[in-house]
Amino acid sequence: MTGKLVSTLPHALCGLLLAIPAVAATSTAIRNAWPAETLSGTITTVEPGQKLVIVKGPDGVPFDVVVTPKTRIRSGDRVIAIKELTHYQNKDVSVRFLPERRGDVAESIRIGG
Repeated sequence: MTGKLVSTLPHALCGLLLAIPAVAATSTAIRNAWPAETLSGTITTVEPGQKLVIVKGPDGVPFDVVVTPKTRIRSGDRVIAIKELTHYQNKDVSVRFLPERRGDVAESIRIGG
């Protein structure tokens, strides 16, 4: 009985190893498994070179938010660039973001909540 189990084990492992790339490709196609979230807080740090904004939530916890070229940043009716956010440190902000493995990626940032 154990002879049959030992002889089928390599075949089973081979099948599993062949399935891994298919699973990885599928999970990459499903870019984000988590729904978008909204955070209200205060901008504490803006690092345009690193495309990073740090927002302190109402409970005092800082959140690192990644800014991409697709991120929409607005102050009132104006569209602004990440480098302009440095002028808004300590201002209230509302951030809609997607939690991803690489971090929280901002979809939109609105000054003034």
